Amino acid sequence: MSFNNKGFFNSNGYHAPCTYLSDYIIHEGKWLRLSEIKYLDPHGRERCWETVTKLTKPKENDTDSVAAIAIYRRLLHYDVIVMVRQFRPPLNAYTIEFPAGLLDSGESCEQAATRKLREETGWHGEVTHASDLLAVDAGCSSAVMRYATVKINGDSNENLMCKPICMDSEFVDVLMIPVTELHERLSALSREGNIVDSRVEAFAIGMQMGLKFAQDARKDAASSQQASLPLDGSCVRTGLGSKQTT
Repeated sequence: MSFNNKGFFNSNGYHAPCTYLSDYIIHEGKWLRLSEIKYLDPHGRERCWETVTKLTKPKENDTDSVAAIAIYRRLLHYDVIVMVRQFRPPLNAYTIEFPAGLLDSGESCEQAATRKLREETGWHGEVTHASDLLAVDAGCSSAVMRYATVKINGDSNENLMCKPICMDSEFVDVLMIPVTELHERLSALSREGNIVDSRVEAFAIGMQMGLKFAQDARKDAASSQQASLPLDGSCVRTGLGSKQTT
């Protein structure tokens, strides 16, 4: 372990680990618990942090919720991404989100993703990928989640006459947005007074950046000096001189 004027560091360059001490419950409701956590920082000083914990996670599961990045496809049609619009009381506003929800007891991430997609939108889908554990709001809550990428076959019989099957307490508007228009449509929805979920916005920005990288790679590959670069956008400028990351 080394030390500089900013604190202790491990051999890997990270700060020395913090040490968890205790979790004191301030208040517990039906769905949430407010606690005060005490821990030691890298200097050994005791610190306090207020946090919110969801009480809905089944004991056998490692995640609180799952969100579905669902792409709807039909023959000879543009790809469409499925979003939902719903009222969120803590914000006193309508939000634009991915279809998402809590896991039931004994339910896998993949099962929960297809169930919530069907309940909120009516669409039947197939999970093609599930993410690792992801923080939801690490500065405030202990909640973690996973994303599931879901493909929807719009030409299948089960998706010809679909209707949402939301609970009585859920009022969800289904939005079908062409993938190529996602960021533009999100901006329009924001101007209407909706609040776009930060993860949806990040996804839209990532799509735009990916398309821009692919376009730049094609331009570079077309030049005589960069003729060896791949055409799929996998070569990203890193700012490390002549080195390229693929």
